[in-house]
Amino acid sequence: MRIENRICADFIEMWLSHFHWDALGSRINWFRPYLCVVEQVSKAKQSIFRRLADKKFRLESGLCVAEGLKCIEECIKMGWNPEWVAVDSLQAERIEGWGRNRFPVYLLPESGLSFLENPMGVVAVFPIPKPAPLPISGPVVVLDGLQDPGNLGTILRTCHWFGIPDVFLLKGTVDPFSPKAMQSSMGSIAAVNVHRLDLDLLSDWMSSTGVELWVAQVDGISVLEMPKVPNRTLGWIIGNEGNGVRPEVADLGKSVSVPFFSVKLPPESLNAATALAVLLGQHFLVKD
Repeated sequence: MRIENRICADFIEMWLSHFHWDALGSRINWFRPYLCVVEQVSKAKQSIFRRLADKKFRLESGLCVAEGLKCIEECIKMGWNPEWVAVDSLQAERIEGWGRNRFPVYLLPESGLSFLENPMGVVAVFPIPKPAPLPISGPVVVLDGLQDPGNLGTILRTCHWFGIPDVFLLKGTVDPFSPKAMQSSMGSIAAVNVHRLDLDLLSDWMSSTGVELWVAQVDGISVLEMPKVPNRTLGWIIGNEGNGVRPEVADLGKSVSVPFFSVKLPPESLNAATALAVLLGQHFLVKD
């Protein structure tokens, strides 16, 4: 069952309101999924959605995609307003609290609409926010050439958790508004200011703010020996998954490492997001 016409939906809502069924259970609620979704998402919108897998089209259109109830809900809570949402009938009732009058809601096509291997039954298209001004102090996280969108999304979520408001993306870092990065951030992309910088701008920013950067490298001093630095003058640099931080970027800061504790031979390195979580945990959670 699907109600295609909003006038018809409004009439049935009004008709149902004359019956005092709430005490009898969920009869009114049974209708609500069909009342909040009035038509199937158009083929034009489906085409736009699929094209948003391409970075160039995301830049041209100024749009990005989020999927899943949790991810979309977090983005909305953080102040992002979707252009539109599409949902399957099983999930329709669960978006009732999103303030659906603020944006159009459609039914997903039977063929599905998703970039995920296991679709979650709800997708949203959001405008990409305009870049925020550069911060006037730390703490910040700088990413140099990070390639994996899953790592980037996890880092954004980690920064959100530890209260890092700004993340700088240097040359070669993956697009944070790609579908996989958006999904991995689980909505934290909307809570963190993301800035694209070149090396000269980063150097100038450090000079003007007095922020001291610590570079995650395997040969740095142990994070256990890292001096306590005030948040406003502190930043961390995480490098490419395979090659680490470029030498010219590493020259901007001091090296710090996560110590190895196993009695067996160590792996080549820690995952980038894991290394950052350890560094942030040591700074914010361990008292002097």
